[in-house]
Amino acid sequence: MDEPEGERIWDQFDNTWLRDFAGLSLEAAIAKATAEGRAIRVIRPGSEVTLDFRPDRLNLRLNAGGELDELSAG
Repeated sequence: MDEPEGERIWDQFDNTWLRDFAGLSLEAAIAKATAEGRAIRVIRPGSEVTLDFRPDRLNLRLNAGGELDELSAG
């Protein structure tokens, strides 16, 4: 079955900037994103997250221990 148009909206944006954040600690990722003027969203386990998509925003998903588990754009 084909995906409805808009279902993969993130495919329309260049997220290659995320590569520069790979391997950074939480603190380093926040410092780098702040220096670049990027919006940052920290997502803790159990947090509610809005569905608005911002291709320039750095999402930092934390694990239960408060450590950086995943990062993404949006």
